[in-house]
Amino acid sequence: MIFLYIIAIIVYIALIFITMGIANQKNRSVLGFGLLAVFVPLIALIIVLIINPGKPGAAIEDGPVE
Repeated sequence: MIFLYIIAIIVYIALIFITMGIANQKNRSVLGFGLLAVFVPLIALIIVLIINPGKPGAAIEDGPVE
C-alpha cells in the first residue's frame, strides 16, 4: 500500500514540473503555473497546453498601463 502512495507522490511532482516546463516554453509565468499545479495539477496542465504562446519579453516591453 505504501508503494502506491510513493507512486502517487512521484506522479504529482512530475505533473508540477511538466506544467512548469511547458509554461516556460510558451513564455508564460512559470511560478504562477507552478503554484496552480500544486493545487490542481491536471487542470493546470490542461490550461497550459491550451493557451497560446506569449511573446518573449512582452510584459517588459509593453511598459506601464495607463
